[in-house]
Amino acid sequence: LDLAEQGYKEVTLLGQNIDAYGRDIMPRRTFADLLTYLNENIPSGTIERIRYVTSHPRYFSDRVIDAVASLDKVCECFHMPFQSGDDSVLKDMRRG
Repeated sequence: LDLAEQGYKEVTLLGQNIDAYGRDIMPRRTFADLLTYLNENIPSGTIERIRYVTSHPRYFSDRVIDAVASLDKVCECFHMPFQSGDDSVLKDMRRG
């Protein structure tokens, strides 16, 4: 929320698999909870857009889809590394 006070209009949340956010917090939270919190608590007239990368297919959920669909500041975009779910692609990339 400090970024809003500094005049930023857009923020990007970045993580290797950002959808896993909150699994190590007690009480447990979800990435959809974080998006909702930011959307509801950013002062009006400040940050207009919230983006995020990268979702991992293992942790991607309907809650995130619903949050993106219903929250006005969250951009409607999904960035997912689908190659991570295909062993032959990972082998060809020398990653598996």
